[in-house]
Amino acid sequence: QLGLVTLETDLTIETELHHFIGDAHFVTNTGVDTRWSYPTIMHTRIACDDQVTKENLTAMKLRFSDALALFPPFHRFDVIGYGCTSASLLIGEDTINSIVKSRVKVDHVTTPLTGARRALACIGAKNIIYIAPYLSEISETMCQKFEEYGFRIVGAGTFGEEKDSIVGQISPQSIKDAILQLISSCSDSVDAIFVACTSMKCAPIINEVEQELGVSVISSNSAISWDMARLSGLKFSKKQKGALFKQN
Repeated sequence: QLGLVTLETDLTIETELHHFIGDAHFVTNTGVDTRWSYPTIMHTRIACDDQVTKENLTAMKLRFSDALALFPPFHRFDVIGYGCTSASLLIGEDTINSIVKSRVKVDHVTTPLTGARRALACIGAKNIIYIAPYLSEISETMCQKFEEYGFRIVGAGTFGEEKDSIVGQISPQSIKDAILQLISSCSDSVDAIFVACTSMKCAPIINEVEQELGVSVISSNSAISWDMARLSGLKFSKKQKGALFKQN
């Protein structure tokens, strides 16, 4: 039983969550019962401003109650994911965990930031290239956070876009071009590329870029999907999803 809190302005995360774990199933001691073993994924949306600023992102802290109240009453979840990387950074992962658990019956709570930290550690990455759509102020703060986690940011770039609705229209090819440009200009060894923001459409290019460059690619959506599946004990197909999903 999975739940997803999606931003009002997000055009991408729901489709990509289903891409990464929509084919997952739960395996019991007696095997897989295909009639009942596929995950239930319920969605709710949280009000947010289209303008991506620290103030607007932090304001979502006071809007969780209304969004969580739209889940079916008395329903119990295995995992609930909050689909905003930058707000998870600014509000705080522990704070989000406490807020969600105080309002919904749920065993685990995760965010794209939490998932990315765990995913990068899982694949043994140390030297990271970071790409985001955000204004540089938010990107710099997030890079500092990853340094605090123990990773080394060896290259970083941003599209400098301040509206979430426009971020959702950045093409996968443009994201790939940005990755290739950063890789070509980086003189350090690179273990992984992290593409931040759940509005970024990375699912179509992850496997392609990994095969072309020989470097793991993790996006906000692949990270939160992987972490939700991992926390709930789901097993998933490993095809066309990137190196991260081969770790399960």
